[in-house]
Amino acid sequence: MSILNKQATILKLGDINYKRNKQIILHNLNFEISSENFILMTGQNGSGKSTLLKIMAGLLKPDSFDLSYKQCVQTNSIEKKNSWSAAKKFLRQNFCYLHQTPYLFSGTVYDNIAYGLRHQGLSRSEISHKVSEALKIIALPHLGNRNSYALSGGEKQRVAIARSWVIHPAFILLDEPFANMDKHSRNSAYDIINQLKEDNIGIILTSHDPHSGELDFNRHMHLHQGGMIEKQA
Repeated sequence: MSILNKQATILKLGDINYKRNKQIILHNLNFEISSENFILMTGQNGSGKSTLLKIMAGLLKPDSFDLSYKQCVQTNSIEKKNSWSAAKKFLRQNFCYLHQTPYLFSGTVYDNIAYGLRHQGLSRSEISHKVSEALKIIALPHLGNRNSYALSGGEKQRVAIARSWVIHPAFILLDEPFANMDKHSRNSAYDIINQLKEDNIGIILTSHDPHSGELDFNRHMHLHQGGMIEKQA
């Protein structure tokens, strides 16, 4: 459950550096994001898009970092996370990272979507209601009892998005979400992802999809040679 209570949040990340085998992947990145943003992140293969998303999700430790956040409605105070252990805990509480090849647990679609809700201590009826709502949003209400292993690549990605949406994190990070989808699945995914924005969830999405203009993003961040350029959205 997010500790930010779904109020508008500004997150500042600075001095982000990361090397892999002595090769500089990210160099002195400094940027600010809001939970009201829908950000398209682009860059050539190897530019560090996935690396940056994993750092933001608390899954990969950078060589250096600076993290602070401000919850705008409740308070104007800025809180800082100076140690990686504290930053990692914060990031994992508030960011959900979805890989282009989503991992689903063994079991039904319903069980996969309900997983995070069960850890929130909700009643069975509350969980059932939220899962049903999520299945409608991803246009798969008829697949609740299907085994996750029997789904197509596009269906798995939509279920993974629903599993993230249902716990309502502050931010969802989507790493090439259209890579394994056919045209029909992509069109459905566009609608689903645009809906996330309407639900006040911040989104950062990496994509090589030439039809990404069908997404309602309001910022465009481009990674190049370890740095970041803000482009016109």
